[in-house]
Amino acid sequence: MPPHVPSARPLALLAAAVLVLPAPAGAAQPKSCRPTLGEYRALKPGFSYAEASARLGCGGRRETALKVGTLRRSTYSWMGRGSYGANLNLTFVNDRLIDTSQLGLR
Repeated sequence: MPPHVPSARPLALLAAAVLVLPAPAGAAQPKSCRPTLGEYRALKPGFSYAEASARLGCGGRRETALKVGTLRRSTYSWMGRGSYGANLNLTFVNDRLIDTSQLGLR
């Protein structure tokens, strides 16, 4: 009986899953940092993560990180000031802001 040779597909899926794991929970922002709608609106495409964090008053929580070749894509979230559950999310590619979204900020 020939030995069992595992398929490469499960290994590829595992490798892809490892690349998009969220950051550890210890990377959360301080409870006193709650960006407002005005701070959110001050963000401009092309800002670096450091520039965006400075405008918002603190660093965000890294939700995803992906690296493929020279491309680095990451998303960060902040709990915001406003209605219950107010938050904002920023997406960076190679440390440049490319997309923003918010919910319930005031």
